[in-house]
Amino acid sequence: MTISEHLRDVLRDWRESQQDFPINRIENANWPIPFFGNPAKAVVATIGVNPASGEFEFSRGWVGVKKVPDWKCSLRDYFNIDVPPHTWFTPWRPGLKILGTSYEEGTAAHFDVSYRTTTAMLTNTATDRTEFGRMVERDVAWLFRLLPICEKLRMLLVFGPILRPDGSIGNLTQFLKQHAPNHGFTVSEHSDLQHTETRKVFFIHETDTRGEASVTSRVVKNITVHREELRRRLETENNSTPK
Repeated sequence: MTISEHLRDVLRDWRESQQDFPINRIENANWPIPFFGNPAKAVVATIGVNPASGEFEFSRGWVGVKKVPDWKCSLRDYFNIDVPPHTWFTPWRPGLKILGTSYEEGTAAHFDVSYRTTTAMLTNTATDRTEFGRMVERDVAWLFRLLPICEKLRMLLVFGPILRPDGSIGNLTQFLKQHAPNHGFTVSEHSDLQHTETRKVFFIHETDTRGEASVTSRVVKNITVHREELRRRLETENNSTPK
């Protein structure tokens, strides 16, 4: 399967399932967003829960995206167009730079657990936490379908919380490890996710330093402390599909 074919299936799923999660939906969110950047080139993917609630504001430029080919190009070229990326990505840039990667160069991309843009997960008190938790548990299947078709991808950098179906707050890294076996992956004690069919391996790393004041400092300090191991992981050619 190609990235373009994956997007075709995501779009169909989004259209067919919108009414399953109506409460937190943002009305002007006219497209699903499973990723930002180019998954076909990235060696690193930062992982979030779902697109920011403000992503579809008028100034972001999505209002001009009317056709499927334009949507696909907007996702792929997100970090290299005239409209600046959402400020959510700002804390990641210095951390990615430490690893010699960047969104703009295409060596890094961003993937979301759910492709749906909703009201803010934690900061919006009107968000229905139970519906949100059900949504991410369902939609994470699409993230796991994406990983094996990303030829160069080797590492997943994860940060932050996620809501559970009971409305409580969980850890995003643990959420991914918990659900990986339900979607064709094994999880090793060294935090490797291995796809059972293709045998591709993805190292999952939580980039959080608790006690630091800002998200940027939490990410940068963590990656700085672990940079040698992370660089070694990136240098390992472990994702060539066996002949």
